[in-house]
Amino acid sequence: MTPLINITSKQAWCFSGFLVLYQFLTYIANDMIMPGMIHVVHSFHGSETDVATSLTAYVLGGASLQLFLGPISDYIGRRPVMLFGALLFLVCTLYIAYSGSMQQFLLARFFQGMGLCFTGVVGYATLQEIFAEMDAIRLVGMLTNLAAFAPLLGPLAGATFILYFNWRIIFLVIGVVALLAFWGLWRFMPESINVLKKDGERIKSSPLTPTKIWQNYKQLLSNPTFMMGACAEGLINIPCIAWIALSPVIIVHDAHLSVMQYALWQLPVFSIGIIGNIYLRKLTKYHSINQLIFKGSSIAGMGLLLAWLLPLSIHHGFAWLIPGLVIYCFGMSLTVAPIIRLTLYTTSVSKGTAYAMISMVSMIIQALGIELANKIYASHNIVYFGGFCVVMGLLYLISIAGILTLTKTYKKPVPVMPLT
Repeated sequence: MTPLINITSKQAWCFSGFLVLYQFLTYIANDMIMPGMIHVVHSFHGSETDVATSLTAYVLGGASLQLFLGPISDYIGRRPVMLFGALLFLVCTLYIAYSGSMQQFLLARFFQGMGLCFTGVVGYATLQEIFAEMDAIRLVGMLTNLAAFAPLLGPLAGATFILYFNWRIIFLVIGVVALLAFWGLWRFMPESINVLKKDGERIKSSPLTPTKIWQNYKQLLSNPTFMMGACAEGLINIPCIAWIALSPVIIVHDAHLSVMQYALWQLPVFSIGIIGNIYLRKLTKYHSINQLIFKGSSIAGMGLLLAWLLPLSIHHGFAWLIPGLVIYCFGMSLTVAPIIRLTLYTTSVSKGTAYAMISMVSMIIQALGIELANKIYASHNIVYFGGFCVVMGLLYLISIAGILTLTKTYKKPVPVMPLT
C-alpha cells in the first residue's frame, strides 16, 4: 500500500498507528467509565438517567465542532488542527478526574467529547487523501478493527479499575496515554493540504470565508444523495450506541449483576465487530462499495429483527437481546467504512468539509437516538427497546436504499490489490 504523496510508507504507517491510538482513547474514555457510571452517579447523588445522559453529552461534544473543523482544516491544513484536537482531549480528560459535581462531570464530558471530532474530520480525511480508494477503505477498516478493541477491552478494564481503585483513576490513566498519542501525531502526521501528489495533482486548500463556507454547506445540504448517506451513517449506529448508553442500567442496576459480569456480557457484542472488519478487508478485493453496503445492511437488519423478536416471544430478560445485537454488530462493521467512502465521493466539496457534515449529522442523530432510547426503556422494558432498534433499522434501510438507487453503481465489482 503506497501513499499518493511524497512520504515514506513507514511514516504513513506510524501516522496511522498513532491516529488509531488517539481514536482508541476517544472510544475507551467512554467504554472504561460505563461500568462505573452507576458509581459516578451515586457519588454525586445523581439519577440513573444521568448514565445515558453522560454519553449524550459526550456525543454532542463530538458533533459540536464538526462544521468548523472541516473548513478550517481545508484552509490551514490537517496537521495543526489535528494536534490542537489531541491536546484539547488530553486537557479535558485530566479535568474530568477532578470534577466536583454531576454538572461539572457532564460539562467536562461534553468538552472531552469534542476530541471525537478530530479523528474523522481531520485524521481520516487525511487518510482518504493520501491513499487510493480501496486502499483507504481497507486501511480505515483495519484501523476501525483496532479501535474496536476499545468497546471490547474498555468494560473489562473499567470494571477492574472500579473494583480496586476510584473511578477518577480511569481518566488519569487515559490522560497519560493521550500524552503519548499527542507526541506520535506531532512526530509522524503528514500535511496533505497544498501538497503535490505523485501523479502531479495538487490537493488544494479552500478559502476560509463565510461566503465560501456557506456555499460548501449549502451544496452538501442540497445534495440528497450525500444527506441520505450522512443520515444512514447515523442511523446504523443508533442501536449500538443506545445499547452502550443503557447497558449499565439494564445489566448492573436492573438485573443486579456485578460490574465484571457487565463487562463479560459485552464481550460477544463487541468482539464480533473485530471479526466483521477482518471479513470486510477480504470482501474489498472482490466487491464494489455498493455490494459491501448491501451485504452488511442485510445482515444488520436481520440481527435487529431478532433482537426484538426473541425478547418478545421468549423472555423479557436482556440476555435474549444479545444474539440479535451480535448479528447486527457484525453487519454494521461491514457497512460503516463503505458508507463513509461512498458518501464522501457523491460531492465535489472538499473532503474535510464533507467529512465534517457527515460526522455532525451522524452524531446529532445518534445523540437524539440515545435520549429517545433512554426515555423508552425508562418507561417500558427490553421488548420496547428491541422494537426501537427495529424502527431505527428500518429508517436506515430506507436511507441506504435511496443512496444506492441514486448512485446507480451496484454492478461493477472493483478489483483491488491485497493490503501490504
